[in-house]
Amino acid sequence: MNVSLLVMVLLASAAFATVTLSVALLVRDLRRGSDRIEQPLGPDLGWAPDAPAVVAARKSAGRIDWAFSALLQSAGCRLDEPTALALVAGAAVVGCAVPLVLLENLLAGAAGLLLGASLPLLWWGFQRAKRMHAMKKHLPETLELLADGVRAGQTLEQAAELVATGAPAPLSEEFGYCVSQLKLGHSPVAVLQRMARRIPLPEFKIFTTAVVVHRQTGGNLSLLAHRLATSARDRQEFHGHVHAVTAASRFSVVGLTLGTFAAVGMLAWLRPEYLETFLSHRLGPSLLATAAGLQILGIFWVWRTLRVQF
Repeated sequence: MNVSLLVMVLLASAAFATVTLSVALLVRDLRRGSDRIEQPLGPDLGWAPDAPAVVAARKSAGRIDWAFSALLQSAGCRLDEPTALALVAGAAVVGCAVPLVLLENLLAGAAGLLLGASLPLLWWGFQRAKRMHAMKKHLPETLELLADGVRAGQTLEQAAELVATGAPAPLSEEFGYCVSQLKLGHSPVAVLQRMARRIPLPEFKIFTTAVVVHRQTGGNLSLLAHRLATSARDRQEFHGHVHAVTAASRFSVVGLTLGTFAAVGMLAWLRPEYLETFLSHRLGPSLLATAAGLQILGIFWVWRTLRVQF
């Protein structure tokens, strides 16, 4: 009992220290977020250009670090990587300590550890999906506005400043940050390459490549931007048509999945002895695990079938 109490005290102390550090780093980054424009593009801040040496160094550090950095950037997170890692670690320690202190169960502590570490990642994933949806929606009009500016005789920097003031968020924020870095004297190629990582859309990556080629060899940039805007608009119409056609199938999967949990919950509430008898049988847990695995496999299969690339 004394050993268990000592372990709980140590875990509670570690959780308190980790949370305090995470909150301090979070407050520091949020206060510094408004001054991000004046910060240089450098590896310490995670805003280095995608030069081949930088890409090779990041990939050699590990795919997990690469994916984590890409998740933060595409989600529009203001935190730097050490602060985000500290936040994940703090959530994991708290998620592990609370069940251990309250329930004194190692299995519950392990589940709390996974849940606590997953919550920040799920939140950033949700923010990334929301941000990408908004960018896809407003990308055609943004490219059209940029093409109009270049066609009117403005330079790329002036056209980008026009987009920063006229385009909807979050594209206006990205172009505003791009203009600020260009005014500080950074290379347009480096700024656009870095911007392409924060806006991982096919049309924008093609536009970034075209701008790089245009800076070196020249060409009709306004016509290319107009064609990319048309392509982005066609892709939006196609995906909208696919979502409308497959709406019944997607709602059927959601209904069957929720109906399964609702049926099990009602059975446990109305006839708990039936569920107890099933779980106490030697084949009960195996059948339950098989049913859960088939349910997950069916959801993944439908999701993969409805995921159309265009």
